[in-house]
Amino acid sequence: MNKCREQAEQNAPNNAFWRRLPLLMGILGMMLLAIGVSSCSGGSGAAEETALEGGSFIHHIKTGNPVANPGDFIFFHAYIRNGDSLVFTTREQGDAQFFQLPTEEQPGRPSHPVEQGLALMGAGDSATVVIDIDTLPQKPPGFENASEVFYDIAVTEIMTEEAYKKKKKEDMAEALDGTLQSLIDEHAPGAAKEPLLETESGLQYLLIEQGTGKKPQPGQEVKVNYHGVLMDGTTFDSSFSRGEPIAFPIGQRQVIPGWDEGIALLNEGGKAILVIPPDLGYGQRGAPPVIPPDAYLAFYVELVEVGE
Repeated sequence: MNKCREQAEQNAPNNAFWRRLPLLMGILGMMLLAIGVSSCSGGSGAAEETALEGGSFIHHIKTGNPVANPGDFIFFHAYIRNGDSLVFTTREQGDAQFFQLPTEEQPGRPSHPVEQGLALMGAGDSATVVIDIDTLPQKPPGFENASEVFYDIAVTEIMTEEAYKKKKKEDMAEALDGTLQSLIDEHAPGAAKEPLLETESGLQYLLIEQGTGKKPQPGQEVKVNYHGVLMDGTTFDSSFSRGEPIAFPIGQRQVIPGWDEGIALLNEGGKAILVIPPDLGYGQRGAPPVIPPDAYLAFYVELVEVGE
Protein backbone atom coordinates (compact mmCIF):
# COMPACT_ATOMS: atom_id res chain seq x y z
CA MET A 1 0.00 0.00 0.00
CA ASN A 2 1.27 3.41 -0.90
CA LYS A 3 1.68 5.12 2.48
CA CYS A 4 1.02 8.63 1.21
CA ARG A 5 -2.13 7.49 -0.54
CA GLU A 6 -3.28 5.51 2.51
CA GLN A 7 -2.77 8.38 4.93
CA ALA A 8 -4.28 10.92 2.54
CA GLU A 9 -7.44 8.85 2.23
CA GLN A 10 -7.66 8.45 6.00
CA ASN A 11 -7.11 12.07 6.90
CA ALA A 12 -8.59 14.27 4.19
CA PRO A 13 -12.15 15.57 4.50
CA ASN A 14 -14.75 13.60 2.58
CA ASN A 15 -16.49 16.64 1.20
CA ALA A 16 -15.54 16.60 -2.48
CA PHE A 17 -19.12 16.32 -3.71
CA TRP A 18 -18.13 16.65 -7.35
CA ARG A 19 -16.45 13.26 -7.14
CA ARG A 20 -19.65 11.47 -6.16
CA LEU A 21 -20.76 11.09 -9.76
CA PRO A 22 -17.73 9.03 -10.86
CA LEU A 23 -17.97 7.11 -7.60
CA LEU A 24 -21.58 6.15 -8.30
CA MET A 25 -20.65 5.33 -11.89
CA GLY A 26 -17.98 3.01 -10.54
CA ILE A 27 -20.38 1.28 -8.16
CA LEU A 28 -22.93 0.73 -10.88
CA GLY A 29 -20.28 -0.29 -13.39
CA MET A 30 -18.89 -3.00 -11.15
CA MET A 31 -22.33 -4.43 -10.45
CA LEU A 32 -23.89 -4.22 -13.93
CA LEU A 33 -24.51 -7.52 -15.63
CA ALA A 34 -23.85 -7.77 -19.32
CA ILE A 35 -27.39 -7.39 -20.61
CA GLY A 36 -28.74 -6.09 -23.87
CA VAL A 37 -31.53 -3.62 -24.32
CA SER A 38 -33.52 -3.59 -27.54
CA SER A 39 -33.26 -0.56 -29.78
CA CYS A 40 -36.36 1.45 -30.39
CA SER A 41 -37.28 4.39 -32.50
CA GLY A 42 -36.99 7.95 -31.33
CA GLY A 43 -39.58 9.24 -28.90
CA SER A 44 -41.44 12.49 -29.12
CA GLY A 45 -39.93 15.29 -31.15
CA ALA A 46 -36.37 14.85 -32.38
CA ALA A 47 -35.22 12.62 -29.51
CA GLU A 48 -33.44 9.45 -30.65
CA GLU A 49 -33.20 6.34 -28.48
CA THR A 50 -30.33 3.90 -28.85
CA ALA A 51 -29.59 0.65 -27.08
CA LEU A 52 -26.57 0.49 -24.81
CA GLU A 53 -24.98 -2.42 -23.02
CA GLY A 54 -26.80 -2.24 -19.69
CA GLY A 55 -29.18 0.58 -20.56
CA SER A 56 -30.42 2.95 -23.21
CA PHE A 57 -29.47 6.38 -24.57
CA ILE A 58 -31.96 9.12 -25.47
CA HIS A 59 -30.41 11.94 -27.52
CA HIS A 60 -32.37 15.16 -26.86
CA ILE A 61 -30.18 17.85 -28.46
CA LYS A 62 -27.84 16.79 -31.25
CA THR A 63 -25.80 19.75 -32.49
CA GLY A 64 -23.85 17.88 -35.12
CA ASN A 65 -20.56 18.78 -33.46
CA PRO A 66 -17.89 16.05 -33.69
CA VAL A 67 -17.90 13.30 -31.09
CA ALA A 68 -14.76 12.59 -29.09
CA ASN A 69 -11.87 10.58 -30.49
CA PRO A 70 -10.09 7.96 -28.38
CA GLY A 71 -7.93 9.76 -25.81
CA ASP A 72 -10.03 12.95 -25.86
CA PHE A 73 -11.43 14.46 -22.66
CA ILE A 74 -15.20 14.97 -22.50
CA PHE A 75 -16.44 17.65 -20.10
CA PHE A 76 -20.04 17.44 -18.99
CA HIS A 77 -22.63 18.28 -16.37
CA ALA A 78 -25.02 15.66 -15.07
CA TYR A 79 -28.19 15.25 -13.05
CA ILE A 80 -28.73 11.82 -11.48
CA ARG A 81 -32.39 11.03 -10.91
CA ASN A 82 -34.44 8.36 -9.19
CA GLY A 83 -37.56 8.76 -11.29
CA ASP A 84 -38.41 12.46 -11.01
CA SER A 85 -36.42 12.91 -7.78
CA LEU A 86 -33.01 14.55 -8.16
CA VAL A 87 -30.27 12.69 -6.28
CA PHE A 88 -27.05 14.47 -7.37
CA THR A 89 -26.22 17.35 -9.67
CA THR A 90 -22.81 18.63 -10.70
CA ARG A 91 -24.28 22.08 -11.40
CA GLU A 92 -24.26 22.94 -7.71
CA GLN A 93 -20.49 22.44 -7.65
CA GLY A 94 -19.76 24.67 -10.65
CA ASP A 95 -17.02 22.73 -12.37
CA ALA A 96 -17.95 20.19 -15.02
CA GLN A 97 -17.10 16.51 -14.69
CA PHE A 98 -14.72 15.04 -17.22
CA PHE A 99 -14.06 11.63 -18.67
CA GLN A 100 -11.22 10.53 -20.93
CA LEU A 101 -12.39 8.27 -23.71
CA PRO A 102 -10.20 5.13 -23.58
CA THR A 103 -7.73 4.67 -26.40
CA GLU A 104 -8.31 0.93 -26.39
CA GLU A 105 -10.57 -1.64 -24.80
CA GLN A 106 -9.61 -2.66 -21.29
CA PRO A 107 -10.08 -6.41 -20.85
CA GLY A 108 -12.13 -7.31 -17.80
CA ARG A 109 -13.47 -3.78 -17.35
CA PRO A 110 -17.09 -3.40 -18.46
CA SER A 111 -17.97 -0.17 -20.21
CA HIS A 112 -20.39 1.85 -18.09
CA PRO A 113 -23.55 3.00 -19.92
CA VAL A 114 -22.76 6.64 -19.11
CA GLU A 115 -19.34 6.25 -20.75
CA GLN A 116 -21.00 4.64 -23.77
CA GLY A 117 -23.44 7.55 -23.97
CA LEU A 118 -20.74 10.20 -23.71
CA ALA A 119 -18.95 8.61 -26.67
CA LEU A 120 -22.05 9.36 -28.79
CA MET A 121 -22.20 13.07 -27.93
CA GLY A 122 -20.59 16.23 -29.27
CA ALA A 123 -20.06 19.55 -27.52
CA GLY A 124 -23.43 21.20 -26.87
CA ASP A 125 -25.35 17.93 -26.98
CA SER A 126 -27.72 16.78 -24.24
CA ALA A 127 -29.05 13.30 -23.56
CA THR A 128 -30.43 10.94 -20.94
CA VAL A 129 -28.81 7.61 -20.14
CA VAL A 130 -31.22 5.14 -18.56
CA ILE A 131 -29.63 2.28 -16.62
CA ASP A 132 -31.60 -0.88 -15.86
CA ILE A 133 -30.76 -1.94 -12.29
CA ASP A 134 -33.39 -4.66 -11.77
CA THR A 135 -30.87 -7.37 -12.65
CA LEU A 136 -28.21 -6.17 -10.20
CA PRO A 137 -27.41 -8.46 -7.26
CA GLN A 138 -27.52 -5.38 -5.03
CA LYS A 139 -28.94 -2.00 -5.95
CA PRO A 140 -27.05 1.23 -5.14
CA PRO A 141 -27.94 3.05 -1.91
CA GLY A 142 -31.04 5.17 -2.38
CA PHE A 143 -32.24 3.12 -5.35
CA GLU A 144 -33.44 0.00 -3.52
CA ASN A 145 -37.01 0.39 -4.77
CA ALA A 146 -36.14 1.68 -8.24
CA SER A 147 -35.80 -0.28 -11.46
CA GLU A 148 -33.85 2.39 -13.34
CA VAL A 149 -31.32 5.16 -12.74
CA PHE A 150 -31.51 8.25 -14.96
CA TYR A 151 -28.48 10.34 -15.92
CA ASP A 152 -29.35 13.63 -17.66
CA ILE A 153 -26.14 14.78 -19.36
CA ALA A 154 -25.03 17.97 -21.11
CA VAL A 155 -21.62 17.93 -22.81
CA THR A 156 -19.92 21.32 -22.48
CA GLU A 157 -16.59 20.72 -24.21
CA ILE A 158 -14.42 18.10 -25.87
CA MET A 159 -10.67 18.55 -25.65
CA THR A 160 -7.73 16.59 -27.03
CA GLU A 161 -5.32 15.10 -24.53
CA GLU A 162 -2.60 17.51 -25.64
CA ALA A 163 -4.88 20.53 -25.19
CA TYR A 164 -6.07 19.22 -21.84
CA LYS A 165 -2.53 18.83 -20.49
CA LYS A 166 -1.60 22.30 -21.75
CA LYS A 167 -4.62 23.83 -20.01
CA LYS A 168 -3.88 21.94 -16.79
CA LYS A 169 -0.34 23.25 -16.80
CA GLU A 170 -1.53 26.82 -17.43
CA ASP A 171 -4.12 26.55 -14.65
CA MET A 172 -1.51 25.10 -12.32
CA ALA A 173 0.96 27.90 -13.02
CA GLU A 174 -1.71 30.51 -12.33
CA ALA A 175 -2.70 28.94 -9.01
CA LEU A 176 0.79 27.96 -7.91
CA ASP A 177 2.04 31.41 -6.92
CA GLY A 178 -0.50 31.84 -4.14
CA THR A 179 -0.16 28.23 -3.02
CA LEU A 180 3.61 28.51 -2.64
CA GLN A 181 3.34 31.74 -0.70
CA SER A 182 0.78 30.21 1.67
CA LEU A 183 3.04 27.23 2.40
CA ILE A 184 6.02 29.53 2.96
CA ASP A 185 4.06 31.82 5.26
CA GLU A 186 2.86 28.88 7.34
CA HIS A 187 6.03 26.80 7.57
CA ALA A 188 9.00 28.98 6.64
CA PRO A 189 8.16 32.66 7.28
CA GLY A 190 10.64 34.98 5.69
CA ALA A 191 12.00 32.44 3.20
CA ALA A 192 12.52 33.82 -0.28
CA LYS A 193 10.17 32.57 -2.96
CA GLU A 194 12.82 31.88 -5.57
CA PRO A 195 11.99 30.55 -9.05
CA LEU A 196 11.25 26.84 -8.95
CA LEU A 197 13.91 24.40 -10.09
CA GLU A 198 12.82 21.50 -12.32
CA THR A 199 14.24 18.01 -12.76
CA GLU A 200 14.20 16.01 -15.99
CA SER A 201 11.17 14.08 -14.79
CA GLY A 202 9.08 17.25 -14.40
CA LEU A 203 9.32 17.51 -10.61
CA GLN A 204 9.56 21.15 -9.51
CA TYR A 205 10.95 22.21 -6.17
CA LEU A 206 11.85 25.19 -4.04
CA LEU A 207 14.80 24.47 -1.77
CA ILE A 208 14.36 26.27 1.54
CA GLU A 209 17.18 24.57 3.47
CA GLN A 210 19.51 21.90 2.09
CA GLY A 211 20.17 20.39 5.51
CA THR A 212 23.53 19.47 6.99
CA GLY A 213 23.03 15.81 7.85
CA LYS A 214 23.24 12.61 5.84
CA LYS A 215 21.83 12.35 2.33
CA PRO A 216 19.44 9.38 2.07
CA GLN A 217 20.44 6.41 -0.04
CA PRO A 218 18.04 3.98 -1.73
CA GLY A 219 16.55 1.59 0.79
CA GLN A 220 17.31 3.71 3.85
CA GLU A 221 14.37 4.56 6.07
CA VAL A 222 13.61 8.25 6.29
CA LYS A 223 11.23 10.20 8.47
CA VAL A 224 9.47 13.15 6.85
CA ASN A 225 7.09 15.80 8.07
CA TYR A 226 4.86 17.19 5.36
CA HIS A 227 1.86 19.34 4.48
CA GLY A 228 0.14 18.51 1.20
CA VAL A 229 -2.21 20.84 -0.66
CA LEU A 230 -4.04 20.97 -3.96
CA MET A 231 -3.44 23.89 -6.29
CA ASP A 232 -6.43 25.74 -4.86
CA GLY A 233 -4.78 25.62 -1.45
CA THR A 234 -6.99 22.86 -0.04
CA THR A 235 -5.10 20.71 2.46
CA PHE A 236 -5.55 17.00 1.78
CA ASP A 237 -3.07 15.63 4.34
CA SER A 238 -0.56 16.81 6.92
CA SER A 239 1.73 14.95 9.30
CA PHE A 240 1.94 18.15 11.35
CA SER A 241 -1.72 17.76 12.28
CA ARG A 242 -1.03 14.22 13.53
CA GLY A 243 2.06 15.23 15.46
CA GLU A 244 4.46 12.67 13.96
CA PRO A 245 6.39 12.26 10.69
CA ILE A 246 5.81 9.51 8.16
CA ALA A 247 8.51 6.81 7.89
CA PHE A 248 9.29 4.89 4.69
CA PRO A 249 12.25 3.34 2.82
CA ILE A 250 13.32 5.79 0.14
CA GLY A 251 13.53 4.69 -3.48
CA GLN A 252 11.47 1.55 -2.90
CA ARG A 253 8.20 2.76 -4.46
CA GLN A 254 6.45 2.86 -1.11
CA VAL A 255 5.38 6.44 -1.81
CA ILE A 256 4.48 8.36 -4.96
CA PRO A 257 7.41 8.81 -7.41
CA GLY A 258 7.61 12.56 -6.81
CA TRP A 259 8.34 11.89 -3.14
CA ASP A 260 11.04 9.30 -3.80
CA GLU A 261 12.76 11.77 -6.13
CA GLY A 262 12.14 14.94 -4.15
CA ILE A 263 13.14 13.71 -0.68
CA ALA A 264 16.35 12.27 -2.15
CA LEU A 265 17.40 15.82 -3.09
CA LEU A 266 17.68 16.82 0.58
CA ASN A 267 20.08 16.14 3.40
CA GLU A 268 18.86 15.32 6.88
CA GLY A 269 17.39 18.51 8.29
CA GLY A 270 16.52 19.82 4.84
CA LYS A 271 13.32 21.64 3.98
CA ALA A 272 11.69 22.17 0.60
CA ILE A 273 8.45 22.63 -1.29
CA LEU A 274 7.79 19.98 -3.92
CA VAL A 275 5.40 20.58 -6.81
CA ILE A 276 4.46 17.20 -8.18
CA PRO A 277 2.79 16.73 -11.58
CA PRO A 278 0.16 14.02 -12.06
CA ASP A 279 2.61 11.62 -13.69
CA LEU A 280 4.70 11.62 -10.52
CA GLY A 281 1.71 11.69 -8.20
CA TYR A 282 -1.64 9.93 -8.42
CA GLY A 283 -2.08 10.13 -12.19
CA GLN A 284 -5.35 10.03 -14.09
CA ARG A 285 -7.19 8.11 -11.38
CA GLY A 286 -6.34 10.41 -8.48
CA ALA A 287 -7.02 9.15 -4.96
CA PRO A 288 -10.79 9.45 -4.46
CA PRO A 289 -12.33 11.20 -2.71
CA VAL A 290 -9.30 13.19 -1.59
CA ILE A 291 -7.28 13.92 -4.70
CA PRO A 292 -8.93 14.63 -8.08
CA PRO A 293 -7.77 12.99 -11.32
CA ASP A 294 -4.73 14.56 -12.98
CA ALA A 295 -4.01 16.74 -9.96
CA TYR A 296 -0.87 18.77 -9.43
CA LEU A 297 0.16 18.61 -5.77
CA ALA A 298 2.32 20.85 -3.59
CA PHE A 299 4.06 19.55 -0.47
CA TYR A 300 6.04 21.39 2.15
CA VAL A 301 8.46 18.70 3.39
CA GLU A 302 11.06 18.43 6.16
CA LEU A 303 13.53 15.54 6.13
CA VAL A 304 13.57 14.88 9.85
CA GLU A 305 15.78 11.80 10.03
CA VAL A 306 17.79 9.45 7.81
CA GLY A 307 18.25 5.93 9.16
CA GLU A 308 21.41 3.87 9.11
